[in-house]
Amino acid sequence: MMEFTNQSNNWYHVSLDTQTQKFIATATNNEKISASGITIEQAVQKLSYKVKQTNSVNQHLFA
Repeated sequence: MMEFTNQSNNWYHVSLDTQTQKFIATATNNEKISASGITIEQAVQKLSYKVKQTNSVNQHLFA
């Protein structure tokens, strides 16, 4: 995978997989959580959903 750009935000970063031509958004605080999409916006939206699910599960586990 080649990193096309590294658009940085507080909670995610984005790269481009040149083999699949898909953007990959990865959570900054947990590199294991990532999502891909054909646009940066789609990848970030999918990542946001995954992060919310993970946080919800963690809150129930530690409540």
